[in-house]
Amino acid sequence: MVTAKIVCQGKTESGEGDERQAHVTFGPDYADGRNEEWALYTPSLSLSMNLRGPVADRFEQGSRYTLTFEEE
Repeated sequence: MVTAKIVCQGKTESGEGDERQAHVTFGPDYADGRNEEWALYTPSLSLSMNLRGPVADRFEQGSRYTLTFEEE
């Protein structure tokens, strides 16, 4: 398993009600030595998601999250 600390860099919303959508972008969070382990070998990360409805409310610009990569 590999984890990455990420920060929401942008959130663009459109539409209304149940049809509301958000495009959310993330980048690595290097504060306090976070991501030191994987960044040594892969020094960049970018992630974007398109979300609908209330799921979009779970992400805010400037907030930090943990992204987990786990093999199935």
